Amino acid sequence: MDSTHPLHVPAEVDTYLAALDEVVPPSAVAGVYLVGSTALGDYRPGQSDLDMLTLTRHPLSDIELDALDRMHQSLEKGAQPHFDAEYVPRDCVGLLPEEDAPGHAHVVDGHFARGPHGLEFVLWATLDQCGIRLRGPEARTWNAAPDAAELRAWNLGNLESYWRPNFGQRVRDSLGARDPDSGLSTEVVVWIATGPGRLHRTISSGEIISKTASADYSAEIFPAYAPILMRAKASRLGDESVGFVARDGLALADFVDELCDDAARLAARRA
Repeated sequence: MDSTHPLHVPAEVDTYLAALDEVVPPSAVAGVYLVGSTALGDYRPGQSDLDMLTLTRHPLSDIELDALDRMHQSLEKGAQPHFDAEYVPRDCVGLLPEEDAPGHAHVVDGHFARGPHGLEFVLWATLDQCGIRLRGPEARTWNAAPDAAELRAWNLGNLESYWRPNFGQRVRDSLGARDPDSGLSTEVVVWIATGPGRLHRTISSGEIISKTASADYSAEIFPAYAPILMRAKASRLGDESVGFVARDGLALADFVDELCDDAARLAARRA
């Protein structure tokens, strides 16, 4: 690994940077940063993806985007870490780009797509609060932090459009007729237990936190669900002895609804 990188940066990052240099000339790159779980101190080898943000000096051409697509195909091994990435012109830092913004592309789980990702507000907040510089100026110098009210509104909207409908009533509908002691996917439980609390924290304080920290935060705010949240945290941290059953999923469905209700109250008080 390049000795100029922070010690906690995974060695795979150098693979990405070397590949990027073959596709986009360094003179066209304004900065490269680690965001996501690595920046938040929550990277788990074999479990986490590497989230890269590349800021370019100009909108990338179709030829350059095609080359990036091929690059990510060559990097994708079908297993973690995936090189998730965002390619954004520096003039768009801190903003929500237009749907057809030229030169903006993103990669999720190895799948390259053109256009905005829809998570830009979280991206900019993460860059501003804890982005890890790989190339270019220090992350904070971009002044990327989004407007606080807009960031709260985005997070509340995500809770109401994604978390509540998909992991509230829909989970109850799916699990209600099952044997309460029947097995349930660990991955699904950990996703529900560690996801929505991150949005609640951002609505409450503006801070971006990791999935692991979210379990602790949610357990403190919603103590009735602390036992299952701590079991989910233990599973995320590698405890293979932890298992889950349908009644756990039903409890988490109630947790999601209570969290969404509380987040809406918080947002209303801050409006």
